Amino acid sequence: MLRILFCLIVSLAGTLAGATGSGVLAGTVRSQDGTPIPQLVLTLVGPEGSRTVVSGPGGRFRVFGLAPGDYRMEVSAPGFLLSPEPHVTISDGEARLDFALAPAPLREHVVVAATRGEAPMSELGSSVSVIGGEEAVQKDPAALLDLLPFVPGVSTARSGGIGLYGTAFLRGGESNFSRVLVDGVPVNEPGGFFNFGSLMPLELDRIEVVRGATSSLYGTDALAGVIQIVTRAAGPDARQAAHAEAEGGSFSWRRGEAGSSGRAGAFDWNAGIERLETNNQEPNSAFRETTGAASLGARLSESTLVRLVIRGETSTVGTPGQTAFQRPDLDASYDWKGLTLSAELHKTGDTLAHTLRAGYALTDQLSLDPLNSGTFVPRYGNVVGPFPISDFTDPKGFQNNTRRQSLGYEAELRAGAGHLLSIGADLERETGSIGSLTTGPVVSPGRTNVGVYLQDRATLAGRLFVTLGGRVERNDSFGTRAVPRLAMAYRAWQGSGTTTIHASAGLGIKEPSFLQTFGTSFFALGNPSLKPERSRTFDLGVEQRLLGDRLRVDVTGYDHEYLDQIAYTVVDPVTFQGSYVNLGKTRARGLEATLEAAPSPLFNLALAYTFLDGVVLASGSTFDPVYAQGQSLLRRPRHQGSVRARMATGRISWGASLILVGTRTDSDFEGLGLQASPGYGRLDSHVGVKVGRDFEAFAVGENLLDRKYMEVLGYPALGRSVRVGLRYRSSGDR
Repeated sequence: MLRILFCLIVSLAGTLAGATGSGVLAGTVRSQDGTPIPQLVLTLVGPEGSRTVVSGPGGRFRVFGLAPGDYRMEVSAPGFLLSPEPHVTISDGEARLDFALAPAPLREHVVVAATRGEAPMSELGSSVSVIGGEEAVQKDPAALLDLLPFVPGVSTARSGGIGLYGTAFLRGGESNFSRVLVDGVPVNEPGGFFNFGSLMPLELDRIEVVRGATSSLYGTDALAGVIQIVTRAAGPDARQAAHAEAEGGSFSWRRGEAGSSGRAGAFDWNAGIERLETNNQEPNSAFRETTGAASLGARLSESTLVRLVIRGETSTVGTPGQTAFQRPDLDASYDWKGLTLSAELHKTGDTLAHTLRAGYALTDQLSLDPLNSGTFVPRYGNVVGPFPISDFTDPKGFQNNTRRQSLGYEAELRAGAGHLLSIGADLERETGSIGSLTTGPVVSPGRTNVGVYLQDRATLAGRLFVTLGGRVERNDSFGTRAVPRLAMAYRAWQGSGTTTIHASAGLGIKEPSFLQTFGTSFFALGNPSLKPERSRTFDLGVEQRLLGDRLRVDVTGYDHEYLDQIAYTVVDPVTFQGSYVNLGKTRARGLEATLEAAPSPLFNLALAYTFLDGVVLASGSTFDPVYAQGQSLLRRPRHQGSVRARMATGRISWGASLILVGTRTDSDFEGLGLQASPGYGRLDSHVGVKVGRDFEAFAVGENLLDRKYMEVLGYPALGRSVRVGLRYRSSGDR
């Protein structure tokens, strides 16, 4: 009996040994534009059946122990197409299979901001939206800020015309509750504020918007989410090309742009420059700006890439004030300079990738009001203000100059089957000069932040994608804090349509601004004992793709709490001395819904809707009743929706968009007692006609129905405008 059992074991071992080959298959998987796709589930089908492998850092994969024969690779991922399926023949050596995935009719985006590394959106679990650069070209917006309202969960507000102050609110958070990155470099002013007003979509590759606390990766500022702006880089197959365009139109609009891109050996470049001039609509609101952007890359070896990205702008704009309530201030203005530098060294191996980043961000604003225009009494219709308001002059100007220097390292490690670990550290140094150059004092504070983080992206059973991470942040202002985050995506159904259930939860932190910590004014004294502002966020949703990826529907519910918010308060009612305290608490609950359809390659339709139930739970501010407990959140609408349609037929392309914004809580801040801003709708349209091989004539109409509205109370938005232009793109620039 023992002899028979021994023979069976030997026979089985021989069979298994014969079935296990010595062949090896290695390769990379990328998107059509050359972006590597890690953590993608691949199926290799061959003589012995199928084997599943998950791509690692840089989209690389390696399969061992393959028997000789013919193999084909299969991929089942929403938003991607693999046609035809790549084939390879395996022998006793190592074979190579590099391939790219084509976009489905409704393409899948590979994003970076949600995990600090490339990741397909459908595997993230987080709520993420992407606005592509081509979409920006097709809409031809007057400014980058005009693209953000089409993202669910995002509302914007601008104080009048193009170039004036513009802010963005994510999921009911304050305008300084979002981490803003330009090519991976944090560009928020210390304390979180960022002015979108003068930012143009020059050489834009995409905008990534991550909703939900992401301090586990980025530390301070990411209470409500992240907005990342990515500059276009030349693709792997790019040819030398040039592009230029010029346009003019309403409000004395004049804009010119030119650029070049290409690849020469190991080097690639993409660069452009733009000049914009417009008088806007109100007196003394003329805007002048020159901006430039460049992305320069050098591949030192097959696995090592160096990239330098530069974006800069200089502008000046008149600031007439709340002209709906008062006479315009004809001499006030501000000058703005912004500069962002990003340098990155990236080295990728089969199981380990290293990234070293360095960044520099400068924002320099000088607000001027040299002449005293006298006092005035505000009025709106039949409502007259209870007291006169003076013009507070500042001949030399109020300076707000801040600099943010950053250095970071990250290692991505394939840790067993289906796990991709990210381990990183960041060092940030913040400095500034803030104050009136006329009366002083000008404070010049500095702050250093250090953070370390760990993240695991796990793929389980080919259907469940889990991202778990945390960060420890050491901040000069508030000390040391730890913040975790969890996100999950589960493909409940894969077939003719893919059903994905996704959820995420996290904690966020935000440092005080320089003035809140270091201010020396008697009426706004800094408080060095301030705690960080905090958030607790959660969302749950489902995405359904149908009709061969020609229809996508996503519905997500969210619940955010913002705690220990910093509020200005009068600490001495006798002397009216003011300072800052952690007293505020707000809640934002709601629903986000999107529908995208591409019934044909020539037509695309997108709808978005956001419901926001935002309320002040606790307020430390006595400045205005709109901040009182129980009030709705300032300048964040309860209802907001958008519709976009694009169509292309032969030489003609056409697009239209409609933004619908509901009533918002707001304040005139001049004693008139106004506490709400009416809702509005805005219709825009774009048409382009090919003229020859390389030219396109285009026309853009904005606010075509000429609706009268104010995004911020007192500041009328632009009326109807029409722009026409001519665009040149050389045949290599496609």
